[in-house]
Amino acid sequence: MRLFLDTEFSKLEPGAKLISIALVDEDENFFYAELNDTYQLSDCSDFVKTDVLPYLKGGKYVMSEYDCRLALCNWIEERNVPCIICTDAPSWDLPLFLPLLQPCIPENLNITESILIRVPFNVAQDLVIRFDYDVHNALADALVMKKATLGY
Repeated sequence: MRLFLDTEFSKLEPGAKLISIALVDEDENFFYAELNDTYQLSDCSDFVKTDVLPYLKGGKYVMSEYDCRLALCNWIEERNVPCIICTDAPSWDLPLFLPLLQPCIPENLNITESILIRVPFNVAQDLVIRFDYDVHNALADALVMKKATLGY
């Protein structure tokens, strides 16, 4: 099963800190979390402060890195089929995602390979408008990747 991954992070520079993460499976079941202990506001670029943080969902999605790790690993295992990660930004998403799985890497997750997804800008914009998604929200971005790849 393909799992569409997106992350939001503190800045577009080495050493970026994870803010939120989303995985969407082929059936549009999703995992979404916002971490409350991995970054400080002072770690965030101006872009992140104005274009990412305002679109966080809050509430039940806010959790510690530890709780996110456990919930994420359980969610992947609950797919009960072999899974592979699909992402449009592997050089940013995977270095934030893979350490989050340690030490409980789900046995059904292929961590040695991933699938690069390219969504044309006009297709992404159409999906954002059609489904009233927030831009620069990890869950919305993962849903856009899924819908652009597999339909809706």
